[in-house]
Amino acid sequence: MKRNNYSRRDFAFTLGMGSLAAGTCLLPQTGLAGSAADTANINHIGPKEGFTPQIGTLMSMLDWVSDTVIKYHSKLSVDQLDYLHDKDSNSIGSLMMHVAATEVIYQDITFHNLNGFSEANKPKWNVAMELGEDARKQIKGNPLSYYKDAIDEARAITRREMKKRDDAWLLSGETKEWDWNNYCKWFHVTEHYANHRGQMTWYAKRIPK
Repeated sequence: MKRNNYSRRDFAFTLGMGSLAAGTCLLPQTGLAGSAADTANINHIGPKEGFTPQIGTLMSMLDWVSDTVIKYHSKLSVDQLDYLHDKDSNSIGSLMMHVAATEVIYQDITFHNLNGFSEANKPKWNVAMELGEDARKQIKGNPLSYYKDAIDEARAITRREMKKRDDAWLLSGETKEWDWNNYCKWFHVTEHYANHRGQMTWYAKRIPK
C-alpha cells in the first residue's frame, strides 16, 4: 500500500482547519475556534478564549493540575508544608516551588530559545529546580499563599506568552538534544505538576498527627 507523505506542516494545517470546523459546529455561542463555552469553569478541558485551539486546551489542562496542587493541600500549616519525611525527602513547600520553577525554565527554553534558566531567573529559581539539601535549608517558613503566588506568577507569564503564539508553533520547536516539540515540552510541564502533586499528597498523609 502506498504511504502518503504527510508533513508536520500538513498536519498543523489540517488540525487548524478541523478545529475551526469543530468550533463552528460544537461551539455555536462563540463561533470561533479557540473560544470555549465556559472558560470560567476549571473543570472544562478544551479550547479557551484568547488562545488558538490546541494551546487553549493545553492551558486548560495546565490550569487544572496546578489548581489541584494548591487545593489538595489548602489546610496545611507552615510546619506541615515544611515537613520532611526523612533526611533525603523534599518538603511539600519546596515541591510546590519546584513545579513553579519547572514552568519558568520551560518558558526560557521555549519562548526564548535558551538551554536553561535566563540569567535573570536563575538566582530566584535554581534552588527550587535542583531541590536537595539547599532547598531543605532555604525553602521553609512560608504559608501556602507564598507558594500559590509563585505558581500564579509563573502562570501569568505562560499565559501572556502563549497568547502570542499559535498551534503551528506548538507543534514545532524540536531541539537537537531532545527531539521534543513545544507541545511535548509543555505537556511535560503539565505532567510534572501532576507527578509531584501525588508526591506531595503522599507526604501529607504521613505527617505526624
